[in-house]
Order: sequence, then structure tokens, then C-alpha cells
Amino acid sequence: MNTTNRGLNRAIIFIIGLLLLIIGAATIVLAVVPSVTSAWKSNAPTVSKNVDGAFAAAPLLTTGASWLAVAALALLLLLVILLLVFIIRQGNGHTSELFSDQTTEHGSTIVKSTVAKDALEQALADRDDIVAANVSTYDVNGTNVLKVSATARRGVSPKDVANTIESALTALDLLLGFQVPALVQVSGGLRARAAKTTRLQ
Repeated sequence: MNTTNRGLNRAIIFIIGLLLLIIGAATIVLAVVPSVTSAWKSNAPTVSKNVDGAFAAAPLLTTGASWLAVAALALLLLLVILLLVFIIRQGNGHTSELFSDQTTEHGSTIVKSTVAKDALEQALADRDDIVAANVSTYDVNGTNVLKVSATARRGVSPKDVANTIESALTALDLLLGFQVPALVQVSGGLRARAAKTTRLQ
């Protein structure tokens, strides 16, 4: 629940993982298979010479440098910038306010996210069926949404835990006087299935 495009996120992870897998597999084959090692040793000087020739055949005016090298550096710089932008955007979307309303001309009503966080975490802290619970608030397309993440104890149905959290959210709605949009995420042990429910409007 942040501002990073999920498809872009997965595409970048897939591409980087695939490249690392190919490089790792090639390194292992080069080190383990004698015929490949021998072929690499015999062909490496030729490959290096061809690469040097390609760079020498593409001079950048009278600088003595190759425009291919400059282009490669520019691409690497662009990649670094894109990765930095991607990293900086991670975690965005968090907000410290759960609700804000201009009630009168003399003031406004603001409910901090810590109110919901403390209320829900205290309500779930003493539950035997919940190992841990965490509450955070996100700004999703201009709407502040609670995300309640809980870990069910082994042997406990995640759906029962989700129902417990839903009851706590209903009590919070009564306390605040309005229904809070929320996403409930429940995870369990190796044998438990994850369950997600949402109250987004």
C-alpha cells in the first residue's frame, strides 16, 4: 500500500532476479565444466580484441574516447537514477492522520492514526489466538485507510482471527462515530492459510 506501481515493482524484481540467475548459472558452468572453461580461455582474447575494436571504430569527435563508452556510462547513470527513485518511493503512502474534517469556520476535527493504532493493538494484545498485531495508516487515492496485520497462532483459523479484528474495528467505528475504511491481513504458520478482508468503500 504505497505509491509504487505494483506491476513495475514485480517487473524490476523479475528482471534483476533473472539476470542474477543467468550470471550465477554461467559462473557455475564456467567453473565446473572443463570443456566450457577451456573454450572460454581460448576465445576470451578474441572477444576482448573484438570489443576493443568496436570501441575504437566509434570515436567521439576528436576526444579520443569512444561514443559507445559514453553511451554505456550514460545508460548506467540512468539506471542508477531510476533505482534511486524507486528506492526513495518505497514506504510512501503512510499518513499520521486517520480522519480530518473542517467541521465549522472556527476549527476542524482531526483524528490521529495513533488513536486507532493504540486502540486496536491494545484490544488485540491479550488475545490468545493472535501472536502479534500491527496497525498502520495509508493514504490511498485521497482516502485514509487502516491496515491491520495480524499473525494467527498455529492451529487457529485465520478467518476466526479476521472476525475478531472485524469486531474490534466495529467497536472503533462506534467510538469514532464513522466507519473506518480498513484492510485486514491475517497470516499464520506453515499450515495456516492467509486471509484478507477489506472494508474499502
